[in-house]
Amino acid sequence: MRLRTLFATATVAALTAVSVAPRAAQAQQAPTGTFYMGTYANKILVIDEATLAVRDSIPLTVGIPYKMLLSENRQHFYITNPRQDQVEIVDIASRKSTGHFTLSTPRTTVQIDGFNVEPKERFAVMLVHSTTKRADRYEITKPILLRYDLAKRVVTDTIAWPRGEERDNAQIIFSPDGAFMYFFTSTDVLVYDAVTLKQVDTWDLAQSFFEEGMGRINAGFGGDLYEEPGFYTNLFRSTDPVNHRAMMGVARIDLAKRSVDFFSLGPSATTTFRLAPGKKMAYGLHTEVGNHQFWTFDLENRRVVGKTEFEGRSRMVLAVSTNGALLYIHTAGPTIDVYDARTYKKLRTATYDADMTALVLIPAQPTGAGR
Repeated sequence: MRLRTLFATATVAALTAVSVAPRAAQAQQAPTGTFYMGTYANKILVIDEATLAVRDSIPLTVGIPYKMLLSENRQHFYITNPRQDQVEIVDIASRKSTGHFTLSTPRTTVQIDGFNVEPKERFAVMLVHSTTKRADRYEITKPILLRYDLAKRVVTDTIAWPRGEERDNAQIIFSPDGAFMYFFTSTDVLVYDAVTLKQVDTWDLAQSFFEEGMGRINAGFGGDLYEEPGFYTNLFRSTDPVNHRAMMGVARIDLAKRSVDFFSLGPSATTTFRLAPGKKMAYGLHTEVGNHQFWTFDLENRRVVGKTEFEGRSRMVLAVSTNGALLYIHTAGPTIDVYDARTYKKLRTATYDADMTALVLIPAQPTGAGR
């Protein structure tokens, strides 16, 4: 296994606030993506990114779309309801539901606490627990890992917990070709064959993030629509073992090669992280009472180039437009606020007829293109 670690220490000055990020102007072609907004009205609104006008809606049979999992090929949504005991599959091209399933029975409710779909959509892996009503009590099982055949709509396997250690949550990521499953623990990554469900390797991710004088580093593996399949770019946090300072940086992980590139930014701060198209820039939100900020990350030069205060709201999620020129603030509520990514000036607010539960922006793909 080849490990390539890049480390560059940024000065504290790189984290000081500036009013406008000193970078080239963003491309000004109109954005070409589509928003899919889950709502409390038991439907998904289909919204044109360029105009923010509603073009269609997708009614759901399971009720409120509590979570919206996008398939790796961006062809389907897997929707879970608020009770997390039903899953509905939506075909994005036709904008229609293709059906739904549940593991529950009249006496037993099976709650799906975790759910991920294999890239070729042959099966899903679920973390579940069940509650059975008896005459005098309710019986609640321990967490169980299952493999669910999406074509036959049946559970085919129970997956043994790694090292026999049961847990209430689990993160399982598939390789882009669907051949392997990566099971994340607190210290390492266990690699499983996705067909046999047998462990075939172990990746000491914590050691991969080790740098003399920095201590162990923790980073998330959240997906991003502007990242390549099998790669994950996110902020990491660490604690200086000598001075006990909380530090922050950016890491890019190649899952297939099990390699990590990372660099330090400076003292840790509470902020989110979203890539921009092209992966040269990224943006974040810092939110606290009376202090909402846009953060701008220059990934080419490995530094923070802007921290700009704005009015904000109590609950916010950030998305970056498909042309990189706009920033969207959404969730919760019925509105999307649009900001200029260069000046951070608020341009408009689009209001809809239902509060949203989730919002997914999917870039347009050229004809015949696939992931």
